[in-house]
Amino acid sequence: MHIERIQIEEGFLNGFDVSPRVGLNVIIGARGTGKTSLIELIRFCLNVDGYTPETSRRSREHALSVLGSGQITLTLVDGDRRIVVSRSANEATPRMSGPFLPPIILSQTEIETVGLQPGGRLRLLDGFLGDQRAIAAEEAHAIATVRSTTAEADAIRRDIELLNAQLAELPSIEEQLAQLAPHEQQLAALSADAQTKTGQLNVLSSTISVKGVASAAVQRFQAAVANWQAALARAQAMSGAEGWPANAGTDPLGDARTRVAKAHQFISAALQELAAVEATTCQIASRFESEKIVYEDQARALRRDIEGLQTGAGDIARRGQALRERKEQLESLRGVLATRVMAMQFAVMRRSAALDALEATRTQRYDERAQAANRLNQVLGPRIRIAVIRGGQTDAFATALTEALRGSGLRYNDIVGTLAQRISPRELLEAVENDDYELVATRGSLSLDRAAKAVLALKEADLGSIATVPVEDYVTFSLMDGADHKDIADLSTGQRCTVILPLVLRHVDRLLIVDQPEDHIDNAFIAETLIKAILARPANSQLIFSTHNANIPVLGNADFVLQLGSDGRRGFPLVAAPLASAKVVQAISSVMEGGAEAFRRRAAFYAQPRL
Repeated sequence: MHIERIQIEEGFLNGFDVSPRVGLNVIIGARGTGKTSLIELIRFCLNVDGYTPETSRRSREHALSVLGSGQITLTLVDGDRRIVVSRSANEATPRMSGPFLPPIILSQTEIETVGLQPGGRLRLLDGFLGDQRAIAAEEAHAIATVRSTTAEADAIRRDIELLNAQLAELPSIEEQLAQLAPHEQQLAALSADAQTKTGQLNVLSSTISVKGVASAAVQRFQAAVANWQAALARAQAMSGAEGWPANAGTDPLGDARTRVAKAHQFISAALQELAAVEATTCQIASRFESEKIVYEDQARALRRDIEGLQTGAGDIARRGQALRERKEQLESLRGVLATRVMAMQFAVMRRSAALDALEATRTQRYDERAQAANRLNQVLGPRIRIAVIRGGQTDAFATALTEALRGSGLRYNDIVGTLAQRISPRELLEAVENDDYELVATRGSLSLDRAAKAVLALKEADLGSIATVPVEDYVTFSLMDGADHKDIADLSTGQRCTVILPLVLRHVDRLLIVDQPEDHIDNAFIAETLIKAILARPANSQLIFSTHNANIPVLGNADFVLQLGSDGRRGFPLVAAPLASAKVVQAISSVMEGGAEAFRRRAAFYAQPRL
């Protein structure tokens, strides 16, 4: 892919309209003429992030400051496709006529510092992995499934805890019934009439218990239907899609929109059906309650009769009836509990499969990174060495744990660092859910008491998010210095540039844009390494460099040179032509060599015989 045309309306480069060539394109000009501004506007138009959040912020601010209220438009060519990308200052994302593979863009500051940041090194290496959209989609789906099933399992777990708490009443109720049994037997023996009425009351009590259990089951069913109905209503409310922009041509989503509308109809039909079910359920619940009231009225009448026969008999009967009704209700919850336990097992099983899928996608990405590092080492080694450590970046995991433990009363700052390095997010999720205090204590170097407190605090956190937090691979760059390799963090600025530039130039199949790559490196490196890498690139690739160094366009045999000028208020092209053009030769000799006379004097100086 290459840039065929660059157009800018308004702002510092208002009226800019230049068509770069395939091959090496070099932007030259005095300082303040807009070289860096042009590159940052290209980055802004194509929505290419910087290699760190800070460089992304600075690049965006730079682009907006020179664009003003204007717009930049790029025409890209990718094989037989021509893609037009436009973006104005007030647009969150660019408008494009088709998809494209983003170019590699490096600012002057990024060349110097990108190797110092773990995220920057990782992103540089990831540029060699090819299209990662399929893996990213699989990862996103697995993450969404893990989070939804974790939330589902948490809700079911709370239901199970509530049911177990209710069922814990059963032994006490059975004990109370056993203590009441002698009094009921004595009451039954008072008289035949009392026995008859007591028998009738027992039958009514049993009937009332049945009605109570049935009524409770209907109410639970009604609540479940109402929750389902509300969830569908929310889903329908959130599923609206924006219309196709009028200025975007023919809407290619017509069939998809028809299917979405059909889905809306299905949801509406489902909501209507659930509303009808809810109405029917209300009627059934009302009927059970009405029947129960009738039976309770009859039971009260019998208790009054029994009380007439024996003082206190009504109280005994009432207590017996209430205890038996509660026992029946609780025993009916055993079936509900079994159902919820099965639902929990199913949710955990689905989540386990999603976690396996998530691990597989991340393992695949690591394998591809390791293979890319090996390929680069074969070309750039032994002078430059790249290594990949699986899951070596635990900062995001530690941050997630810090947020989860904040407000827990624990001194978490001395916990999260060790824990994040010695336990995986998945292991922690399962340890928290299973109350495995010992594992947390061992991995986090904690006492059992502190581990238990940490587990209890994490139970209240979003475990689905913690379990899916990315623990990224750690990439190292090093440079041969004498007999040993030095890590990039221990190198000078110039040495860091001699590591980054050869690596970046290995992107032979990507559009590459670099701002002033020569800073902090000497001409020997430019001539012996940088130029050789430029000349070795495929003829159909495109490079765009801004520079103050004449060696890059001249020794690099530039296909196109753009000289920018400025009147202080705006920048503009002065020369845009091939390297051999007389205007380009004049521009290079005057701007980059100090003029023809200065060049001749240096040439004469170098030609003098030396002792």
